[in-house]
Amino acid sequence: MATIKSAIEIAIEKSKKIDKLGPQEMAEIKQEEKIAGILAKYYKDEIQPDDLWHYLKGISNKYLVKAQNNFLQSLTFQSNVYEVKKRKNGILAIENLKQNSQSSNIEFYLDQLKKIQDDFQKDKEQLIQNAKEELQRDPQKRLQTLQQGNQIILKQMSLEEALEQNQQLKQHLNQVEKQFKKKYNLGKEKLADIINE
Repeated sequence: MATIKSAIEIAIEKSKKIDKLGPQEMAEIKQEEKIAGILAKYYKDEIQPDDLWHYLKGISNKYLVKAQNNFLQSLTFQSNVYEVKKRKNGILAIENLKQNSQSSNIEFYLDQLKKIQDDFQKDKEQLIQNAKEELQRDPQKRLQTLQQGNQIILKQMSLEEALEQNQQLKQHLNQVEKQFKKKYNLGKEKLADIINE
């Protein structure tokens, strides 16, 4: 049976590994820690996208790419408008520091990711609206059968309750979300390819 290591044991193991590292590896770790600190400040709104240039200038492309990938990996299909904009601005600010900037391609794919989210939202709202209209046209679909003791009672559900109970709508929404998530992830992969060039 595997044993669970304490935080102290993990820290000791890391310090032993650090002692075995050469100067090049130590420099790389320090550089990555520096970038992680800068990105943490950016995520906390302590620095703005324009400030990233000041903090990251002079850093090699290798680390700039890692920083951009950090932003990209933290983007998800569920990311809200603020999170998307923040990461987009961060990725583009860093791209301007790279020797072979591909800002226009990156901006295009970031806009595509946003469009996929927007298209999903529109489709979702349309599906819900269609289901509402159907329930309003056919009140029978809002009847719920309940058993109380030996009696069977018919209850008229509200529109919201009927939508909540609508399994067909839930399945349809799940299918549509899966399709859009797949598109979103493919867009992220293309974007990663451009960033990593």
